[in-house]
Amino acid sequence: MIQWLCFEWQISDLPEFSSLAAPLVIRAARKTEHEAVAKTLKSALSVDSAWGGMSRSVAARLARTTEAIFASDDPHCMVIVHGQHVVGVSILDVAPDAPNHLLSGPCVLQEYQNRGLASALLAASLDHLQKNNVKLARGITRANSLAARFVYPKFGGVPHPHNTRLPKPAAA
Repeated sequence: MIQWLCFEWQISDLPEFSSLAAPLVIRAARKTEHEAVAKTLKSALSVDSAWGGMSRSVAARLARTTEAIFASDDPHCMVIVHGQHVVGVSILDVAPDAPNHLLSGPCVLQEYQNRGLASALLAASLDHLQKNNVKLARGITRANSLAARFVYPKFGGVPHPHNTRLPKPAAA
């Protein structure tokens, strides 16, 4: 049985998080970066062994989520760029009562991992949510994922068991 956790953050008083060292920059995604965001998500997901046999259904869900987010006038997505290359992504739901605000969670390309970039994405994501009037942020992930073990506990993230089912992937 798959075990899920829902992390929650009271984001009224987040600690300061220093910006990234050049040439890495963290910022809101531009509408023109839709394809780069989708590619980065797919690549980052494919190397996280916690998703195992679910990676196809998760990838399909994230592809639909990315389409929907970038169809809006203001895509709520944070990116880390190295030059013109998107190396990290976090897609957000800014509805204050959303069951999951971190739709993709912080996703970083494998060659950029272990540098604190996922933590930087989480900090920027929580800051973006706070600026959009979210008081209690939530992020759902598998219990054994890299996010659950190393990233989501930061900034006061409190885990709770969560029952969820991912939608079945669309027929090919």
